[in-house]
Order: sequence, then C-alpha cells, then structure tokens
Amino acid sequence: MSEGEAAALVGVAVPVPLRRTFTYRVPPGRSDGLALGGRVRVPLGRRTVKGTIVALPAGEPPSGVAVKDLIEPLPGSPAIDAPLLELTRFVADYYLCSWGEAIEAALPPDPPPRKRPARGVRAEPVGPPVAPVHATPAQKAALEAIGAAIDARSYRPFLLWGATGSGKTEVYLRAAERALGRGLSVLYLVPEIGLTPLLVGRNAARFPGEVAVLHSGLGPRQRREAWDAVRAGGKRFVVGARSAVFAPLRDPGLIVVDEEHDASYKQDDAPRYNARDVAVVRARLGGAPIVLGSATPSLESFQHARSERYTLLELGGRVERRPLPSVLLVDMREEFRAAGAAAPLSRALAEALRETLARGEQALVLRNRRGWAAALLCPACGRRVTCRRCTLSLTWHKRDGRLRCHGCGSESALPERCPSCGGENLRDLGFGTERVEEEIAALVPGARVERMDRDTVRGRGAHERILRRFEAGEIDVLVGTQMIAKGHDFPNVTLVGVLSADQTLGLPDFRAGERAFQLLTQVAGRAGRGARPGRVIAQAFDPEHPVLRAAAAQDYLAFFERELPYRRALGYPPLAALVQILVVDPREGVAWRTAQEVAAALLAESDGRLTIAGPGPAPIERLRGLYRMQILVRSPGRRKLVEKVSRALAGFEERSVRRTLHVDVDPVSLL
Repeated sequence: MSEGEAAALVGVAVPVPLRRTFTYRVPPGRSDGLALGGRVRVPLGRRTVKGTIVALPAGEPPSGVAVKDLIEPLPGSPAIDAPLLELTRFVADYYLCSWGEAIEAALPPDPPPRKRPARGVRAEPVGPPVAPVHATPAQKAALEAIGAAIDARSYRPFLLWGATGSGKTEVYLRAAERALGRGLSVLYLVPEIGLTPLLVGRNAARFPGEVAVLHSGLGPRQRREAWDAVRAGGKRFVVGARSAVFAPLRDPGLIVVDEEHDASYKQDDAPRYNARDVAVVRARLGGAPIVLGSATPSLESFQHARSERYTLLELGGRVERRPLPSVLLVDMREEFRAAGAAAPLSRALAEALRETLARGEQALVLRNRRGWAAALLCPACGRRVTCRRCTLSLTWHKRDGRLRCHGCGSESALPERCPSCGGENLRDLGFGTERVEEEIAALVPGARVERMDRDTVRGRGAHERILRRFEAGEIDVLVGTQMIAKGHDFPNVTLVGVLSADQTLGLPDFRAGERAFQLLTQVAGRAGRGARPGRVIAQAFDPEHPVLRAAAAQDYLAFFERELPYRRALGYPPLAALVQILVVDPREGVAWRTAQEVAAALLAESDGRLTIAGPGPAPIERLRGLYRMQILVRSPGRRKLVEKVSRALAGFEERSVRRTLHVDVDPVSLL
C-alpha cells in the first residue's frame, strides 16, 4: 500500500466471540507491510489486540460507526496465505465462531524473546527405516486408486477400511511417496500427540529432510520454527495432531487422516472444529485427494461411503495372513460371586498375565479411568464425596495423597469424615489405572509394570519416553487409559486386557455404543501384530451386550447394521444434522432464563424444519462452577440447520450473554 492510500480502510478479524470483522483506518506512515492475511495491532474497546487483515481495502462502515486508527502492522508475526484464509472463513461460518477465533487456531503462538543465538530448526525423534514390505493385492488396488487422484491433482475422498494390522500405514506412506515424488506436499494427521514421536521416528528416514511435526504439545518456539519451515517450502511432509490441519503447506497433493473415527479430532472450545471434517474441506478447496483410514470408521464416514460420497477402499484382514486375536469376554458377575468381592482383575486375566510374562512377551491393560478409586462412598449416608464446583465425584489418587476432580482439576486432602453426615470409614468405590498398576505388580513379582495416563505424561516428551521404553522391551506390562489403544504397533504384545469394557454403554449419549465398540476393537488390535498370535481378555458385567459381541468378533458391519436403525429412529447423525447449544452461567436461574430465550429464538427460526429438544440440564449439570443448560437442535439438512441456528443466535451477538453460549456443530459428545 503506498503513502497515497494512507487514508484507506482495512477489515480486520480479531479473536473475540463476535461474529463480525472490524474496520480500521490506516494512518499516514503506517501502510508499509500491510497485506491480506497480515497481522496487525488494533484498538478494541479499552484494550489493544492482535488481528488479521481480511479485507484490503475494506468498504465504508455503517453510518454512525466511528472508525479508529490501526496502531501498527506486525511484520514479525506469521501471516496467513489466501488458501488458509479461505479455510478459516469456512471454519468460522460452519462452526459458528468468529473469523478471528478461527484464524487464531490456525496460527502458531508467538515465541518468547530469544535469550540465546538461534541454533536453527531442530532436526527430527530419526529412527531405523521401516523395513520394506510386499504390498498385498488389496493394498495395490488402494494405491492405484489413490495414485490416480494424486496424478490428476483432483479432489477425491477415500475411506480406507481394514482390520487392525491390515497395512493401512503402508498405504499412506506409499501414497505420500508418490505425492512427494511429483513435487507436492503431504499432510498426515493422527488423533493423539503421543502417536507423533514414534511415527516420525520410524518414517523420517523414509523421507529424509522432509518431515516436520506440528502439534500443541510442542513449545512455542518449536512450533513457530516448524511452521516457518513448512511455509517456506523447506518441509513438505507434515505429521501432526488436530491443529496441524492448518499447516501452511505449499501445494498439498495428499491429505491423510489416520484413525479418522477418533473423538480427539474435535476441539473442545471455540472454535469447536473437527479436524477430520476440516481436512476434507481443505482437500476439496485445494483439489487434492484425502484418505480417511480406520478399522472402525465413524458412522458418518461409513454412511458417506455407502452413499458413494466417499470411495470405499477395503483392505480386509491382517497382512501376511496373520490371524486376528482371539477374544474372551469374562462375566464379572460370576467373578464377584466366586470371590465375594469386586476385584480389578479376573482369574482368567491374572493367569494370562503370568503366562505371557513367563514367555518373555508383553501385555497392554486398558482401564479408561485414572486414579486409584473412582469415588469415595460413605456407608452411613450413601453419598459420594463430590466436587464443590462440579456435579462429579472426586477421584482418589493414592500416590499423590489427593482427591482430584477430573472435571475442573481442583484438588483436596482426603477427608477424615464424610462431608455430608460426618460418618467415618469412607470406602473406595471403583478403581482406576493407579490401582491396576499396583495389583499387577503384586500379582507378578519382578514384572516391570508402568502406567500411561494423563497423570504420568504431563511433562514434555513423556509420551515418547514411555512408548520408546515399551518398544525396547524395558516395560513388561503397560497399564493405561485410551491413549494406549490408538495406532501403536508393538510386535511383542500378545495379550491385551480390557477392564470394565461396558463402562460407557450406560452413558446418556447417543454415541455411547459407538465409542465402546471402537475402543474395544482398537485396543484388541494391539495384540498379535508380530509373528506370535494374540489374545484379548475383556471384562464386563454385561458380556452379552450386542455391542461387545460385535467388537469381540471384530465385526464392524454387524455393529453398523444394528446401530443405524437406532440413529434413524431417534433422528441422530449420520442420518440427521445436530447442533448442541450449552448455556453456562455461575447463577442457575440466569442460565435457565437465558436458555429459554435461546430456545424461543430457535423456535422463531424453525419454520417447522428444526427439531428442538430442551432446554434442560446437561448430563453434567455443573462444571467448573458453571451451571449448564442444554438445547439440542436437529434437522435433516446440515446447511439449513447451521444457517437457521446462526440467524437465531444473531440477536445475542452484541450482548454479554454471547460468552455464555457454547455452540457445538456436529458434536461428538453430549456429556
């Protein structure tokens, strides 16, 4: 922009929950370096904020609106290019957040001032190269279809469906080789940060100098350096978790979303985007093929394949004709009757652990709950010790000697008496990974037992250290939450134990059965991936449940055919579109009245085409000191649903109540 245009106006998106942009005047002498997507500092109310130029020049603001001067451009901050600007605009429009919030999610954080001279970009966690394998006929067919789309530079969505251990990763990497060989770049998404170190370590040797890692677990400087290297074209293969969907890749030729069913792709706070679905949009906007892979596809993706919106590629069983693990469902009611008390480990699992370790093999044990005891119960009054800020029981973490709320993170000491009635002798109720770890260590003296959950992986690099030690055989039994169930490939694991396999089936969420099926199938798939066969022992109080039976048989189609009619009857995805609106406030009455206002606005926009349920208390009625009222809005058409909800909420835009509205388009959980 030249000095002659010093009085020009620019449109700026700022990261506040107001779904509009702001117009600023460019004062004389401040125009150098201004460009679309550039970062600027601007006044907003009584404070100054960083924003992004999204209109240059901008049109005149509405009559009577005072236009403030832009403070300064920020040439040292990362700019966002036109394709990513378009993608963030989609995120803002579809997920009903502000454009500034969407842009902020796409950019790396500003690193702190450097105290030492720069050492350059840290070279990548490089491991031994992956041994070459012969592609199976199914892999070759999948690669032929994906390769044709890469060569044609055309958008085409594929669902790669195959059993755990069927060779999906090899398909991804051979397709990536093809894209890189044509001078294109590759985006490879995984659901958990913990999966990236081993993936990078094993495959950086396959693509020397090309791999960059992007995820929120990196320090601000690491993220910025990797982001800059990718934007400059120095790194063409990006591996990362959810936020890496916004990586500034030049000329993407292939996008991969591994374990596409995983709920970790969904952002919990604004902008509440699903990285899997944003990746599909990015592929469409950029004219690139996208491969969504899973042994247990989400019902949405499998329905898209059924309706031919996606191309289904089937890999079938495991490579080298390795058998799937045998699965035994243990009835814990029988175990309780035999032992006279509830115990974490069944007799079958205890014996299997002894046998497995005696042969020098390894085991994984899944308990999807942290801590020692899930709750403390007073036998005198029958009440649990609960969090003061949440309607949740406090979990007893024995090793730390603390009660902890897994909703808000608050901690307290173990009470000597019941807070409700003063009764003594509080008793443990349920068990978590901490107790399981101790029970196994006592069961097999000398066994090297470690735990992998949110409590043990808090430090940077903790995921990687535990997984590398397990891979090296320095750990015999790894006990953990769902993070041990995803994507890992350890050939010496021949036993998987699953505790409380049916724990999620009773949750008030329409996806409860889907999550239970996916988790059991995925963790079972960690067993027997090497030369020796694997087995799975899953404990449940309802082992005859159809979801568990389908998972034990590794029969996805049986689960899908049973689940779809239920979703159709109740009007839930994938056969309808869904928006969840939570109204939160520290005052229960205010939350309730605001929720009623929102429901009335939705009814006014409905035109008979929206189904509105609520308002009513959310399943977790109080969280982090806030009361939560829920409204569910459903419609057959997704676009019309988003448009109508957007119009209904427009009246709340300029009110302070806007901050109390949490709008979740396509929610993955209703808890």
